[in-house]
Amino acid sequence: MVKQNPIIMKQPELGQKILELRKAKGLTQEELVELCNINVRTIQRIEAGEVTPRTYTIKSILEVLGYDFKEIQHTTEENTAISPEIIGKAAFLKTAFFVGIVYFLLAFVEGVFDYGLWEAGEEISPEAAPWYIAIKIGIMLTFGVFTFGFYRLSLIKPNMIVKAASILLIIATCFGVAADIYGFNNASVWQSIQFSKAILFGALYIVFGLGLIRYQTEFGSFALVTGILSIISGIAFLSIILAIPGLFVFTIFEILQLVLLYKAYESITGKSRSPKKLDIHAFG
Repeated sequence: MVKQNPIIMKQPELGQKILELRKAKGLTQEELVELCNINVRTIQRIEAGEVTPRTYTIKSILEVLGYDFKEIQHTTEENTAISPEIIGKAAFLKTAFFVGIVYFLLAFVEGVFDYGLWEAGEEISPEAAPWYIAIKIGIMLTFGVFTFGFYRLSLIKPNMIVKAASILLIIATCFGVAADIYGFNNASVWQSIQFSKAILFGALYIVFGLGLIRYQTEFGSFALVTGILSIISGIAFLSIILAIPGLFVFTIFEILQLVLLYKAYESITGKSRSPKKLDIHAFG
């Protein structure tokens, strides 16, 4: 028989719950802290999911809000047994993270090739052609694994938008790389391909960003910022004119994607050692 030890609802769910209860009571943060005898900064950080307060602090807040403390308790029995399927999917997130780093580095090399072709408007030299093709194939494979990590995440933390956008991005990349390889020896065709890719990926990254924003409840403001940057990048690509400047925003977005994927892996597997846990005894 599994021993059941009560544990408190984790952040950011706890903060969201307290925020909902406070608003339902029609209380401001200032009014709540006066009733609970804690400071405003503490309640702000609790509701934002930045810290996990002590048990007696939680009880004090919930008592004022007229909510039963037992309702936010779970048991370790529910959390100790993670299904093999979830473990397998979560493990892939870590793999996708490391492959994503390789993709990120290859993307810089790809950018040098593509920008050179765009500026020169010339055919790629026979000596550089094999390298160009190898880099494109490497981009396709590493991007596929990296983005499939978000597909796996959408299965663990259900998100239909991220699920659909991830698959469409992988498919679009395969077609895009094939088109690049086909058109690299014809400057006019190659440039037309780049315009088409900018429009296609612009639309997909806007959708992908909307999906990432929905992960705000699971991963906080980090998911929100990542999603917003995805949308901004998508709009820049769609405009064509801002496509090249948009690459700077896109670079930051991809770095945040990597971090978000690893944070998701740690969160799901329980290996996260975030600063929130260090604040447990500092507030309350």
